[in-house]
Amino acid sequence: MRSFLTEGEPIGSHELFNRLISKKTLEGDDEAEESELKYLQVIRDIREKDPDLFGKIKHLPKKARTAKQNNAIAGALITYFRRGKLQKFFMAQVKQASEELDFMTAAGLLESGSDEKKKKLAVEMYDLLDSNKEAFIIATTEEMAEPQERRGRDSAANILRILKATMKNTQKLTEDQELYLKKVLTQLEEGGLPKQTAKNTLKALDSLKNELVNPFKVLALLQSHIPERLLQSHYAEQNPAVFGKREVILSLYLSGE
Repeated sequence: MRSFLTEGEPIGSHELFNRLISKKTLEGDDEAEESELKYLQVIRDIREKDPDLFGKIKHLPKKARTAKQNNAIAGALITYFRRGKLQKFFMAQVKQASEELDFMTAAGLLESGSDEKKKKLAVEMYDLLDSNKEAFIIATTEEMAEPQERRGRDSAANILRILKATMKNTQKLTEDQELYLKKVLTQLEEGGLPKQTAKNTLKALDSLKNELVNPFKVLALLQSHIPERLLQSHYAEQNPAVFGKREVILSLYLSGE
């Protein structure tokens, strides 16, 4: 998000510019892109109409934290992390495991109006932050580069194992089909696939049982669970195991008071 703010830099890790000028976006057929365009437009409007506010946002310190009211999921902490160009969002709640959020879900929860009142940070926020940090470390661990060492405990690692086996039997697949599989492979290796997506995909793959040896069955299932938009470069532009240190960019606590 920060790279949205600086003139002359790329639009950001979400590579919105290339996506926003796509045929689908220009014709209004792609709801996801239109939604992301909304957030980009908000930032552009602030830059043009309120440069002082724009400057304050651009120079917010890392690890910034605040709180606002949200009765629907009170007691939750959303944290935005970055490692190199890879960006991830996690949400932790008391007595619940931290879960990864996709960009649009996180953006919707982070979105606040100009009249939004700041709430006090709760004491439990620090434990929730630790939970999100741990989840981010697991999601970007260097062991992802060698998934066999994970002993089958990671959904992405297991999908990677299945996919590598499938890639050995692609003689009858078209070039576009092979390209799709290679994109999925890259996202898995770089830790860019949302964990819930990976979990649901692995569950579906396991249901194939003996048909896992059929590349067409595997391909069809992957395409139904992993849409092309999750395979764009903005989800994992560089391998997090190699590039950049892990950073906490900002955190938002959702209060019920």
